Amino acid sequence: MLLGRRDEVMLRWRALVQGTIAPESMPATELIDHLPAFLDEIIAVLRADAGIEGPIISIEDTATASDHGEQRLRLGFSLDSVVREYGAMRDAIVETAREAGSEVSFGELQSVFNATIGGIANAVSEYARQRDAELQRQHNEHIAFLAHELRNPIASATVALEMLQMKKQIPPEARGALVLTRSLTRMKELVEHSLHMSRAASGIELKRELTQTRELLDDAELIATCEAEDKELTLHVRIDQDAELFIDRRLIRSALNNLVRNAVKYSHPGGAIHLRGRVEGARAIVEVEDACGGLPPGKVEEAFAPFVRLTTEEGGFGLGLAIAKQAVDAHAGSLRVQNLPGKGCIFVLELPTAPPVA
Repeated sequence: MLLGRRDEVMLRWRALVQGTIAPESMPATELIDHLPAFLDEIIAVLRADAGIEGPIISIEDTATASDHGEQRLRLGFSLDSVVREYGAMRDAIVETAREAGSEVSFGELQSVFNATIGGIANAVSEYARQRDAELQRQHNEHIAFLAHELRNPIASATVALEMLQMKKQIPPEARGALVLTRSLTRMKELVEHSLHMSRAASGIELKRELTQTRELLDDAELIATCEAEDKELTLHVRIDQDAELFIDRRLIRSALNNLVRNAVKYSHPGGAIHLRGRVEGARAIVEVEDACGGLPPGKVEEAFAPFVRLTTEEGGFGLGLAIAKQAVDAHAGSLRVQNLPGKGCIFVLELPTAPPVA
């Protein structure tokens, strides 16, 4: 049906889209982009269906349409335009075949339509993925800009308040001074958390070094021991098997310590906290189990979303778990939570073990 008519199909397609879907002045190389290769894939599919020897291609498994979707996003095409382009390709194929006097069978039509739908799916998926990534990048830049701009006014206000207190113009114990101090501290924390989130989302630069799981758990145990005394919490630490990790120790230690501090903070007085370490295959697993009584309905799904607090208790901005997950994700690891209604939660941190030295 299309053998020897590839160029004719592309000319017909250009006539259908230039000046309607695409600007009239758009250069031919940009307009055509990856579509000739996509047309070749459709021809290969039709040849295979007709029993003609040649490569067997699945449109869904090729990157041609995905690359086209990415290019269209860069050029400012709408998602609707991308879809209509592939519809125009389908129409150009069918019209070219009919004009040549070829009898287009139902099977051939179905193959063309299926290939077109597969191309649309790939192009739209990549377009949407790249668009979402760009929107996220712009959002991160905006947050970072605001946070940087707020740093100086907050620092100036803090210094001014401290100077007034030093000169006895405001008694340190005055209620207004206490409220101002607390508010400025929380604003500073929010700014620092926002900057941390922005940097993490923009790509964490890892400073990796060899570390043992036991070292991380020893640090976590020290923090839990110091902070759990006031609540009379019992701490249990068990390491079934130590593992060597190649990680940014600062980031992972901060992530694990955040889990431990949350366990202490939200566990009911007199409860127990469990820290466990083990190895499964090529993954090191650390668990932090608390005695918080379990999460409210719906909180498991959004546990690691920014600005989400898992309880109604005041304090914090709901950023700690989001930052911890970003740090773990950057190491090709995972962080998840298992809810134990009426009892507590288990936060499970998984990291790949260091590859053996040759």
